[in-house]
Amino acid sequence: MWISSRLFVIFLLLHLETTCSEPFEAHLRGPGFVMEPPGRVEFSNSSGGWLDCSASGSPQPTIDWVHADGSAVTEIHGVRRVLRNGTLVLMPFAAAAYHQDVHNTIYRCIASNSVGRIVSRDVQVRAVVAQAYKVDVEVLSASRGCTAILRCVVPTFVKELVRVVSWVHEPAIYIYPSLQGDGKFHLLPTGELLIHNLQESDESQSFRCRSMHRLTRQVVVSSPTRLRINSHRGIISPSVVEHTAHVQVSQDEGAVLLCVAQGCPSPEYSWYTHNGAGPLPVLSGPRVRLLGPILAIEAVTGEDSGVYKCTASNVGGEASAELRLTVATPIQVEISPNVLSVHMGGTAEFRCLVTSNGSPVGMQNILWYKDGRQLPSSGRVEDTLVVPRVSRENRGMYQCVVRRPEGDTFQATAELQLGDAPPVLLYSFIEQTLQPGPAVSLKCSAAGNPTPQISWTLDGFPLPSNGRFMIGQYITVHGDVISHVNISHVMVEDGGEYACIAENRAGRVQHAARLNIYGLPYIRLIPKVTAVSGETLNLKCPVAGYPIEEIHWERGGRELPDDIRQRVQPDGSLTISPVQKNSDSGVYTCWARNKQGHSARRSGEVTVIVPPSIEPFAFQEGLAEGMRTRTVCGVSRGDPPLKLIWLKDGEPLPDLLGANVTMLDQYSSLLSIPSLSATHSGEYTCVAKNPAAEIKYTALLQVKVPPRWIVEPVDANVERNRHIMLHCQAQGVPTPSIVWKKATGSKSGEYEEVRERPFTKLLGNGSLLLQHVKEDREGFYLCQANNGIGTGIGKVIQLKVNSSPYFSSTSRSVMVKKGDTALLQCSVSGDKPINIVWMRSGKNTLNPSTNYKISVKQEATPDGVSAELQIRTVDATDSGPYFCRASNLYGNDQQLVQLQVQEPPQPPSVLEAAMISSRSVNLKWQPKTLGTGDVSKYLVEFREADPALFVEQWQQVEVKDPPTFNALIENLKPATRYAFRVIAEGSAGRSAPSQELIVRTEPQRPAGPPLNLSARPLSSTELLISWVAPLPELRHGDIQGYNVGYKLANSGNTAYNFTSVSGDGDGGNGELLLSGLAKFQRYNVVVQAFNQVGPGPLSEPATSQTMEDVPSRSPEDVRCAALSSQSLQVSWQPPPIYHTNGLLQGYKLVFEPIIDDIQPSKDEVESRKTTALTMVLTGLRKYTNYSIQVLAHTRMGDGVLSKPLFCHSEEDVPEAPADIKVVVSSSQSLYISWLPPTEPNGVITKYSLYTRVVNGREELNNEKRSLPSQQAYYEAKGLHPHMEYQFWVTASTRVGEGKSSRVASQITTNRIPARIISFGGLVVRPWRSTVTLPCTAVGKPKRDWFKSDVVLRQGGHHNTQILDNGDLIISSLELGDGGNYSCQVDNGIGTDRLTHILLVQVPPAAPTLYVTSATSSSILMHWKCGFTGNAPITGYTLFYRRGNANTDEMQLSRHASSHELKGLVCGSTYQIYLSAQNKVGPSPSSIMLHVRTQGQSPGQPSSTALLAPNSTSLLVRLHSWPDNGCPILYFVLQYKAVTDDPDAEWVMVSNALKPQRRLVVPNLLPSTLYHLRMEAHNVAGESSAEFSFVTLTKDGDPPPPEIVQRGHRGTTVFYGNINLLIPSIAALSGMICTIVMVIICYRNMLKNARPLAEQSAHSQKESLENRANSEAAQRERYYATIHKVSMQNNDKIPETSEDISPYATFQLSEGAANMSQPHHGGPANTLLHSFMYHERALAEGCSSPPPAASKNRRRHSRKTEPESEESESDQDQLTSSRTESSNQHEGKIKHNSRLIQHFPNHNISITYL
Repeated sequence: MWISSRLFVIFLLLHLETTCSEPFEAHLRGPGFVMEPPGRVEFSNSSGGWLDCSASGSPQPTIDWVHADGSAVTEIHGVRRVLRNGTLVLMPFAAAAYHQDVHNTIYRCIASNSVGRIVSRDVQVRAVVAQAYKVDVEVLSASRGCTAILRCVVPTFVKELVRVVSWVHEPAIYIYPSLQGDGKFHLLPTGELLIHNLQESDESQSFRCRSMHRLTRQVVVSSPTRLRINSHRGIISPSVVEHTAHVQVSQDEGAVLLCVAQGCPSPEYSWYTHNGAGPLPVLSGPRVRLLGPILAIEAVTGEDSGVYKCTASNVGGEASAELRLTVATPIQVEISPNVLSVHMGGTAEFRCLVTSNGSPVGMQNILWYKDGRQLPSSGRVEDTLVVPRVSRENRGMYQCVVRRPEGDTFQATAELQLGDAPPVLLYSFIEQTLQPGPAVSLKCSAAGNPTPQISWTLDGFPLPSNGRFMIGQYITVHGDVISHVNISHVMVEDGGEYACIAENRAGRVQHAARLNIYGLPYIRLIPKVTAVSGETLNLKCPVAGYPIEEIHWERGGRELPDDIRQRVQPDGSLTISPVQKNSDSGVYTCWARNKQGHSARRSGEVTVIVPPSIEPFAFQEGLAEGMRTRTVCGVSRGDPPLKLIWLKDGEPLPDLLGANVTMLDQYSSLLSIPSLSATHSGEYTCVAKNPAAEIKYTALLQVKVPPRWIVEPVDANVERNRHIMLHCQAQGVPTPSIVWKKATGSKSGEYEEVRERPFTKLLGNGSLLLQHVKEDREGFYLCQANNGIGTGIGKVIQLKVNSSPYFSSTSRSVMVKKGDTALLQCSVSGDKPINIVWMRSGKNTLNPSTNYKISVKQEATPDGVSAELQIRTVDATDSGPYFCRASNLYGNDQQLVQLQVQEPPQPPSVLEAAMISSRSVNLKWQPKTLGTGDVSKYLVEFREADPALFVEQWQQVEVKDPPTFNALIENLKPATRYAFRVIAEGSAGRSAPSQELIVRTEPQRPAGPPLNLSARPLSSTELLISWVAPLPELRHGDIQGYNVGYKLANSGNTAYNFTSVSGDGDGGNGELLLSGLAKFQRYNVVVQAFNQVGPGPLSEPATSQTMEDVPSRSPEDVRCAALSSQSLQVSWQPPPIYHTNGLLQGYKLVFEPIIDDIQPSKDEVESRKTTALTMVLTGLRKYTNYSIQVLAHTRMGDGVLSKPLFCHSEEDVPEAPADIKVVVSSSQSLYISWLPPTEPNGVITKYSLYTRVVNGREELNNEKRSLPSQQAYYEAKGLHPHMEYQFWVTASTRVGEGKSSRVASQITTNRIPARIISFGGLVVRPWRSTVTLPCTAVGKPKRDWFKSDVVLRQGGHHNTQILDNGDLIISSLELGDGGNYSCQVDNGIGTDRLTHILLVQVPPAAPTLYVTSATSSSILMHWKCGFTGNAPITGYTLFYRRGNANTDEMQLSRHASSHELKGLVCGSTYQIYLSAQNKVGPSPSSIMLHVRTQGQSPGQPSSTALLAPNSTSLLVRLHSWPDNGCPILYFVLQYKAVTDDPDAEWVMVSNALKPQRRLVVPNLLPSTLYHLRMEAHNVAGESSAEFSFVTLTKDGDPPPPEIVQRGHRGTTVFYGNINLLIPSIAALSGMICTIVMVIICYRNMLKNARPLAEQSAHSQKESLENRANSEAAQRERYYATIHKVSMQNNDKIPETSEDISPYATFQLSEGAANMSQPHHGGPANTLLHSFMYHERALAEGCSSPPPAASKNRRRHSRKTEPESEESESDQDQLTSSRTESSNQHEGKIKHNSRLIQHFPNHNISITYL
C-alpha cells in the first residue's frame, strides 16, 4: 500500500514540474543594455558626475560596476555611491580629495541574470579640478581691404575644456559663431574671429574674447585688443598667412575650412577639391558656401572627406595651400544571429557585422567576450567566432566589442541557447540473483535536452500488469529524470532481463540487466510480434527461473537456426536479419531447460509487414497565375492498410487553397489545382504510412506573379532640413526589385537612378529615405518594380520642399549716437508669403501707429523679403536688443539686431570687495543704468589708507570688461589698509568717482625663513636648536610660532619630522630641545616660521650630530667552545651598527663559574677586555660550567651584556682523594674507607685501591684492585695476622688516573679497638628537609652523639633520631638545627670521635631599601642585603605602584645593589619595596617606602607677566604660568565685566584650553573693568587665581584713573565672594590646628629620652622587619634627618657635622623639606635631596656604598625674558629637584654654594665646595 501511495505522490510531482518548468524556460532571456553608459564622462569637482546604466532581460538583470582590472567598484563614503537603479554617482569633492583611482580611471557596467552577463564599453571617467585661468587675444594683422584674424589664446592646461562662445565688439556688440558670418564679422565654430575688408576706421576698434569652461560653465573674458592694419603701397603678391591644415568633424556637423592670404590689391579666392581624378572647382550649393577665404560645408558626409586646395590671386601673382577634411562616421555593430540555439555537441558560429551608414567597414580590432570575460583569440577567425562541441558551459551571453583607433568602442550582444541533446544515463541498476519473496527496486537516471522519458521492458516486452509491479518517475531540480520499478513480492516468473529506455526527440539510450530468481524454468506469454521487412528482428525468450542451462528455438518442428539469416545469441535470443515476409512469418517456439532436466516451452506468432515506398513526382515548370496543374502520388509497394495524405509547407492543406485530392485507388492519390494563384506556391508533400513505417516525398510548386503595388508611392511635401520617407513596396513571384529615379528636369524629361549616399538611404523594403532635405532635393521621383514577369510597374511622384523662413546670420549689431536716426535692416529667405514683425526685447511688438519715433518698410526679393526699421532721435532708452521675426506657413525664424546708443557714462555704485587676499582684492560694482554701451572701460584707483603712510597720489588700473563689472587688483601688500574707488569712462569722458571703499588685505605666509639657525648636541639623544626670527619685511603678519623639522642626514627619506614651537608674536628669537633622537647620528634640521595664514619657507638645513653613548644592544651570535680543561674559546659578532651608538672601543667578557657554594667567592666574577671578536679564556677551573657574557663599549662606557652563555671546560685527571682511613675489623681483615677528590675534574669512572704488604722494610706483596665509582670503602679479608698493610687510593676519569691519596697503614691484630670509619665535615641541607649524619664504627663500640658538647638522647628532640647503626637523622630542618654534631665511640679497647658541621640553608632576610634621590620622572634607590640564608643570592624582585594602582614588579640581577625607576608620573607618590631570592626561596619584603616624585601643582603668576589688555581684547601669556616641575595639561579660563548687576554671568572662554604661548580673548569693550578667573591643571593637582584688568580706551590710551582705582578696590574685597570666603576660613582653621599639633608634638619630644635619630626612624618600620633581618635592622639608625648610605662593618654613625662626608647623601623628611605641604602619614614618606658621595665606588654583593659622583650635563636657556624661558629637567640619577620650600630657603645657602644649572621649574643640583 505504501508503494502505491508513494508512487502517486511521485507522479503528481512529475506532472507539476513538467507543466511549470516549460513556460518558465520559454521566457528566459539574456540581459541587454537599454541604456549603455557613454564611452567618456567628464565633470567638474564642484558638480560631480553620474553614470547611468540599465538593462532588460528575464529575469530582470542586476547592475554592477567594475574597474578595468575586473575588481568590484565599492562605495566610498562621501566620494562614490552606487544607487539601486544601477547609476554610479561620483560626488562633488574638494581639490585636496582628488583620487586618481576614483576620479581618473576606467569603469565598466555589468548586467547579469541567470542566463549570462554582459559588460559595457570602457567608460573613461575624468574629473577636472576647477582652476582659475586667463585668456588673451592674439591678433594677426592684415592690410587694408584684407581679412584680419583674432584668435583667443587659452592656457594649455584647460584648452580642451574651454570653448569660445562669442566675441565682443567694443563697447557691447556681441558676435556669435556661425557658418556663414554676417558680412563684416565672421566667428568660426573653432573660435577664430575674422574681420573682412579692413578699413582705416577699424584700427581704433577694440575686441574682447568671451570663453566658457565646458564643465563649470564659468565665463572668462579677455582684455580688450585693438587691430593693427599694415599699410602697403604698390603691388604685393598674395601669401597665405593662416590656414587650417587639418579639420576633423563628425558626420552631420558643419565644417569650416579657413585660408587667409594677404596681398595688395586684396586677393581673390578659389577653392578646389582633389577627391577625384583631378582637381575640381568647389561650387556653391545648398550645403556649400564660398565666403572668400572660408569654405563652409553644412551637414558634412563621408563623401566630403578629402583634400581641398585654396588659391588666392591678384595681379601680382597667386598663392595656394592644401587643407584636409576628415569626417568621422559612426559605426554600427551587430552579431548575426543574435539568438542561436545549438544542440549539445554541435558547433555554434557567430559573426560580428560592422557597418557604417549601412555599408560594411573594413577590418577592425574585434574582441569577443563570453559572460563578460574576454575569450582567447584562438577561437576567433577574423570577424567570426566558432564554438565547437557545444556543452552546457558554452551557453550564455556573447559580445562582440569593436575598438577604433580613436579609442571609442562599440559592442553588440548575442545569446547562445542550448539545443536538443540526446539522453545520457547517469545511473543504472545491476544484475541481481535472489530467492523468491523479498521486494526489489530497480532505478535508472537520465539527462538530456529536452527532458527524456524513461520506459521499462522485461525481455523486450512491456512489464506485466499486476499489483506487484509499480513504476515511478520524477524530475530533479537539475533537470535529471529518475525512474523506479518496485516489485513488492518477487516470484520466480518475475525473473528475466529488465531494460530501461530513456528517449527524447534528440535520441534514445537504454540499459539492460538480468534479475535472476531461483526456481524451475518458466516462460511467460509471448505477445504477437510485428516485424518490418528488410530490418532486423531480435526475438527474446521471456524465460524465468534460475539457473537455466540452455535455451532453444523451434519453428515448424525444426530447431533454429536453419538459415544463414538466423542466429541464436548466447543469451538465448533469436536474431533474424534481414527479415523477409514470406520466409519469416509464422509461429516460433522457445523452450528452456535447467541442469536437473526440468524444462518449459512457450510459442508466439511473428507477423512481417512491408513498409510503403512512394514513386517520385514533380510539378511542371513555367506555371503562371490562372493556369491549372495536377500530380499523382503513387505507392509502389507496401502492405495495407495504407493511408495517403497531402501537406503544404509541412501543414495540412487549407480549405481556402482550392486544391482537390482524389484517391484513384488504395495505392494512388491525385492532387489537382484548377486555377493557380500566388498563394499556391510552396512545397507539397505526400505522406504514405502503414503499421511498418511512414514515408514522405516533397515537390516544389512555383507560380510566377508579375509585380503589383503593396504600397503605391504618392506625392509628398517636406519642410526644409527635415527628413522624409518615400514609400514604395511591391510584391510578385519572384520578388520584384525596386529602383528609384529622379527627373533631371521636367516630369517628362530624363531620369537618373538614385543611388545610396549620405543623407540618401535605400531601404530593404524599397522605401527611399531623404535626410536633411534642402531645395536641391525638390522635383519628380520615379519608383519602378520589376521581376521579369511582364513589363513591370512604375509611378512618378512629386516632392516639394517647403522652406520656412531663415536668415543668413543669427545676429548683427548697429551702433548710433544719441539723437541720430537708427536704421535696422534684416533679409530673410523662404517660401512666400512671409510676414515680418519687429519686436523689442523679444516680447514687445513695435507698431508705427503707437510710436511716432519708428517707421517700418518691407519689400520682396527673389529669395524672400527685406525689411527695415527706422528709429528717429534715439536716446539711451532705445538701446537694447531688437528682433526681426519672420513667419510663413511652414515655420518661423528671427534675427537679433543689437542697437547701441552712445551717451556719457554715470559713476558706478555699490562698490564692494568680492574677495580679499593677501596681495590682491577682487572688486565688483554695479552700473547705475542698464544701458552700459557708453562705458568703454573702468578706472580703478587705490592708495594706502594708513594715516602714517598717507600718500596723496592714487594708483590706477584700467578695466576693460564692463559686462562683468569686476576687477582684480594685484601686487598689494599683505595686512595693509587700502582705499578704492571706481570711475567709468566712455566716448564722452569719465564719470565722477564712486564712493571710497576701505579694505584691509589678508595676512600672508611668511616670505622669509628664520635666520642664524644652529644646532648643538646636549646628549646622545638631545639637540638644542636655536634661531632668529625672519626679517620684519618678510613676516607678513604676526609670527605665531615655528615648525622645527629634523631627519637623519644619511636616510633616503626626504621628509622631515616636524614639531611646533609657539612664538610670542613679536618676532623674538627661539630655541627648542629635540629629545628622543637616535644616538650618535647626524641630523639635518630646518625651521620655518608660521603665522595665522600658514608656514613660510624652510631655512637652509643645519647639521649636527648627537653625542656618543654606550651601545644599546649586546654583541650577537656569541659562541663558546672548550679548548682544554682550563681554557675556553669565545667568539661573537659586533652589535648591529644602528645600536652601537658610537665608535666601538672594544669588548668586555664577564665570566664566572657556576658553583653551588654556600657563599660565592667575591673574586669568581672576572672580566677581560679585547678589541678582537674572539678570545681564549685560560686558567679556568677544570671541568666547570661557566656563565659567559659579552658587552661592547664605547668611550662613553659599557653597553648591554649579552644573555648568559653556559660553557663547560673539558675533563681532566682528578686530584687525589680527600682522605683515607684503615681500621681493624677482625683479626684477619681490615676496613678501608676514603673520601672522593675535592676536585674530581670530571666524572669519576672508577677507584683504584693499591695494597702493599710490608715486613719491616721489606715489601712482600703489591696488589691493585679496581672498584666502582659509587663505592668508597673496601674490606680486605683473609690477611695474615700481625702483618703491616699499606693502602692508598686513586680516582680515574675518562681522561686517565689521577693522583694518589696519602698512604695509610695498619697492622692486623686480634685486638679490635673502636674506630669510626665514616668521615665528618661540612654538611649543607635546605630547610624543611631531612639529613642523615653517618657514624659507622668497628669494634662494636658504645656511641654517644653531641651537639656543641651537649649530649643528644634518643627522643630528646622532636626531630632527631639515632639509628641502631649509629646514624643520626634530623628531619624538618630549621635554621636553629645548624651547628657541630659529634659522634664518639668507645669499646674499652679504643675510642674515636667524629664531628659533622651542619649548615641549614633558609630564605634570605629582607634587604634594607632606601631611596637616594628622586626627580620628576625617576627614583634612584640602593639596598643592602642582610642575612643570605647560607645560600648565594640569585636575584632581586622590585615591587612598586603609584597610589592605589596595580603593583608592577621588576626582576633585578643578583649583582645589583641599586636601580633607577624611570618613566614615572610627575608629582606622584609611589609605594616601593624589595625582596631577595636564593635557591631556597624569596625573602620577606623590605619595608614599603612611600616616595614622591618631584613636582607640584601649578603655581600662580603675577598679573603683569600674565596679562596685557588692549582696547577690545586681552592678551594672556599662558607660558608665564609656573608649572612647578609638572607640565601643565590644560587651562580653564572665564571672565566677566564688573557691573552693578550682581547676577552678571561669567563668560567661558574654554574649559579645556591646551597649553600654548599666547591666547587672545576678543570681543571686549573699551575702558571696562573685567574679572578674569583662571585654573591651571597638571598631574600633581590644580591651582586657581582671579585677576582684574581694565581695557584701554577706543583710541588705545590708558583707561581713566577712576576705573583703575575701582579695579584695585575690587581686588581687596575678597570676602564679598562666597566662593573665596569659605576656602579662606577652612585654610585658616587648618593652619591653627597644625600649629597646635606641632606644639604638642614638640613637648612630647622633649620628654622622650631617645636620641633624635631614633625618633625619626619611625617605629612602624621596626615592627614590620623580619626576625631574620632584626640584627641588620637594628644597625640602621637615623640621626637628625641624615640617612647613612653606606654601612660597612667599620662604619659609624656620624655624631657631628665634621663626621659627615663632604659628598654625603641626605634624606630629608617631607615636612622639613616643604613646610607648606601637609604631612603624609607613614614611616617612609620622604622627600629626597641628594648630594654627591665621594668616598668609594659601589661594591658588588651585599654591601652597597653610595654612588660615585658623575658629571651633570648642563643646559642654559638663551632667553632672558620670563615668558621665553623654556627648558627641560635633567634626568641625571643623582640630581635632585628643589621644591617650592627650597626656593624660599635659597638665600640661606647662596654663600656656600655654586649654581650649576638653572631651570624654569626651579630644579637645581648643588655641590658643596
